[in-house]
Amino acid sequence: MLVFSAEKLTESARRIFAAAGAPEDIAETVARSLVESNLAGHDSHGVIRVPAYVQQVRAGRLAPAGRPSVVRETTTTAVVAGNWGFGQLAAFYATDLAIRKAKASQTATIGCVQCNHVGRLGEYAEIVARAGLLAMATVGGFAGSGAVAPFGGAGRALGTNPISFGVPADQHPPVIVDFATSMVAEGKLQVARAKHSAIPEGWILDKEGRPSTDAEDFYAGGMLLPFGGHKGYALSLVAEILGGSLAGVEAYRDERQGAGFFIWVVDPSAFRPLADFDASVDRLLDKVKAVPPAEGFSEVLAPGEPETRSRARRAVEGVPVAEDTWERLQATAAELGMELT
Repeated sequence: MLVFSAEKLTESARRIFAAAGAPEDIAETVARSLVESNLAGHDSHGVIRVPAYVQQVRAGRLAPAGRPSVVRETTTTAVVAGNWGFGQLAAFYATDLAIRKAKASQTATIGCVQCNHVGRLGEYAEIVARAGLLAMATVGGFAGSGAVAPFGGAGRALGTNPISFGVPADQHPPVIVDFATSMVAEGKLQVARAKHSAIPEGWILDKEGRPSTDAEDFYAGGMLLPFGGHKGYALSLVAEILGGSLAGVEAYRDERQGAGFFIWVVDPSAFRPLADFDASVDRLLDKVKAVPPAEGFSEVLAPGEPETRSRARRAVEGVPVAEDTWERLQATAAELGMELT
């Protein structure tokens, strides 16, 4: 593993995106979002994604200068079109719009269409929580073209369809829940592939429907499994409905197969004074974290704490990057006529 500072990785990604045709502000926004995932410990959604994004630009699937716009809007709802630009830009736009509407009307629901990969879903839930609001976000819209088998099936049918929640607190960091409804996000397979390491049993089936611990079998036509059997499968269908069906993703598609981003934001003050709510969340977290740790654990952590600690640690120690990943970044830069040093 190589180790780089967050600043170095951000600048490298920014330069690549700019060379691929992204305006400076867009290149900077997307680069920072990816490196934020690396800092949070989710390398599957970090700079490992850069070469794939550039490939999408070259294939005409991603418009590097595309900016989001509102298609339909009411006081508390909106449909936002990402216009096939970077998914992060569309999701940031939709999240900001949801926050502004919720602060004005106590709740807001936004669906985003024509949306490419949005990165780590928890980033948007955390933005909302740090604004003192509650969030639920999902991504869906890949029904029929995803890489996840339905429970009981041996063929691809659904996307990884993540779900995320963000909850503000007072003395504690926000509670951030963020997980794919598949056993793991597909990016975790990319990380294992880059490290040439085996994956745990139960993550994937090969193209014949047989269990495998080789990530290459997934990329040779295999499929991810839903987490928790029928429970993860059911949540995946809900994410598909909210992220895809509700906003009408299919109505805004052309030959490109984009996802749908959905976010629902609620102002806790609609139910009780915000300070009282935050204090209640703190008391709950204090109670849970006071539980004695089980064998093999040093303490009970709240959702979002591992990311907060990783951020602090990697900001000082640097971000580990697999050699294969860095080589792919260098190769992508070279294809664009530039050099990473």
